[in-house]
Amino acid sequence: MMRNETRLKINGRAWRVKLVKSKELPKDRFGDCDHPPGRHPTVRISQALSQRRMAEITVHELLHAALPSLDESAVTDTAAVIGRALFSLGWRRSPLQSKANNRSKQ
Repeated sequence: MMRNETRLKINGRAWRVKLVKSKELPKDRFGDCDHPPGRHPTVRISQALSQRRMAEITVHELLHAALPSLDESAVTDTAAVIGRALFSLGWRRSPLQSKANNRSKQ
């Protein structure tokens, strides 16, 4: 079973990171991050992005979650560098698998 969601601990809190349809995001965004984080903080990233752009946007939104005091230009510049580096080193998205399916492969 494949899924487009995972959970991460960021600054001691459980966050959901979801790949979503573009229509689930504001028209001017490729991703977003709950700020301030609510009861179930979530990062959402458009699943319609190219692999390279998805790397950049994922890093961008995770930086917002991990370092909310950074200003937007610092987040944008840092995410672009890290996203390009990851992509240049061969990072590519593969479909996430359910935890049960991962355990059966180990």
